Amino acid sequence: MSKNDNDIQLKLEKALALLQSDQLEIAIQIFQEVLSQNPNQSDALHGLGMAYAQLRQFTKAVTYLSEAVKYAPTIAEFHNNLGNAYQAIGKIDEAMRHYHEALRLKGSYAQANNNLGTLLYRLGRYEQAAGYFEKSIRIDPHAIDTHYNLANCYIQLDRLLDAVPHYEEVLKIRSDHLGALHNLGITLCALKRFEQAAPLLTQVVQKEPDNINALFHLGVINSSLAKAQEAINCYEQVLRLNPQHAHSHHNLATIYLHQQQKDKALIHYQKALALEPSNKTAEHMIAALNNKTQAQGAPTEYIRALFDQYAYSYDNQVKTQLQYKVPQLLREAISPFVQNTSPLKMLDLGCGTGLCSPWFADITSKMIGVDISPNMIAVAHNLGAYHKLYTIDIFSFLESCKEEFNLIVAADVFVYFGELEQVFQQSYRILSSGGLFCFSIENLTFEEIQSDKNHALFQLRSTGRYAHHPDYIHQLCRSIGFKINVEKKQTLRLQEEASIFGNLYVLQK
Repeated sequence: MSKNDNDIQLKLEKALALLQSDQLEIAIQIFQEVLSQNPNQSDALHGLGMAYAQLRQFTKAVTYLSEAVKYAPTIAEFHNNLGNAYQAIGKIDEAMRHYHEALRLKGSYAQANNNLGTLLYRLGRYEQAAGYFEKSIRIDPHAIDTHYNLANCYIQLDRLLDAVPHYEEVLKIRSDHLGALHNLGITLCALKRFEQAAPLLTQVVQKEPDNINALFHLGVINSSLAKAQEAINCYEQVLRLNPQHAHSHHNLATIYLHQQQKDKALIHYQKALALEPSNKTAEHMIAALNNKTQAQGAPTEYIRALFDQYAYSYDNQVKTQLQYKVPQLLREAISPFVQNTSPLKMLDLGCGTGLCSPWFADITSKMIGVDISPNMIAVAHNLGAYHKLYTIDIFSFLESCKEEFNLIVAADVFVYFGELEQVFQQSYRILSSGGLFCFSIENLTFEEIQSDKNHALFQLRSTGRYAHHPDYIHQLCRSIGFKINVEKKQTLRLQEEASIFGNLYVLQK
């Protein structure tokens, strides 16, 4: 090596060391000195391009990195870094070309695979991006950025379970990685793993008190875990940061309604509807809180959202706080009519979490459940009591049903219906001869009828639930052909520590 070559090599080593320690201006001067001695020196051109990239002067970076590639076209790292610079200035085709060339030259190049995956992710080509991220991880299993990128890619592909271990891998290596804490928390929330999600999002909020997304999902988590005040605190903090956050208004309203704070619930439902005019749930509850009966019943969006929110605390709540015993009472009411029958094929309308299943299991050979709430169905599925479970609204199921049943049960279901004629007709159609239809209704009070004589057969209450008059059930039975075997007044549950009265019915085809 000549003295001049040795001098250039020493300068390059010094400049690269300065580049590594972010002393960019001095590094640039030295690279330029080398190029003044040898304008075609590829390492100096590459180093100068990287220095300008670190200074975010990407157009200059492209100029020098392109020159480096020109004089050293077989160095994969040069192509990879030029691809990064092109990506930074939005020249996608050029970036793609150089990433592919880097991988052609060096197939086991983890960073180039990751960078190409990042570019494809930006373009919305998630399946392809995932393939490059997966390849990069096989080459370098400890690359935090790639695990994080792959997890985000899986989220876009709705592969939530696949994303979880990659976020967890990031946190094993760097426990304070805010992006991974946040995204894993949101993902676990979506997977209903609330106990695991809560501490992750709590850490995020501690470090970023103004993180609206984390605060909102903490509210969802606390609400799902029946921690009402903690949920309220989260939603109120979101609204302090963004008073126009429609979902927080909506969720707050739901909690306040559950707590019987109807004035507060109405205010937040009104704000939610003003911000999202398509919000059928808010529209329904505003009507309920203003005593405006809607004949069509509660919208499916309302029912789904209500029960999705409380599915995982529902059983404990209705059994302990509300002292709900309708499934047991219906089973007792039907008992005289099934003592000498063969096992029945049963349809559980609005099956929820499956509270009816243990009470009717002894008289059924096959039990089918139908509910609009995916979360309720998920809980019911874990019981293992149902032959099939359908996540669908009751009207749609009944209209399309081709099966025949010996028994149809609807426990605390018609409180979400106004008119009942259609569901009675369809239930009659799919019942076998002599088949039984048992259900509960909440009874209209004399005071309610007197206050709204235009709705003497059914009314929408401020709870968002419907009450019906027994005369309405009699009218339907006469017109459709049902025989009333049982009609019995009962306390169905508690509300605000007061008894809610209703009727139990056993009808026969």
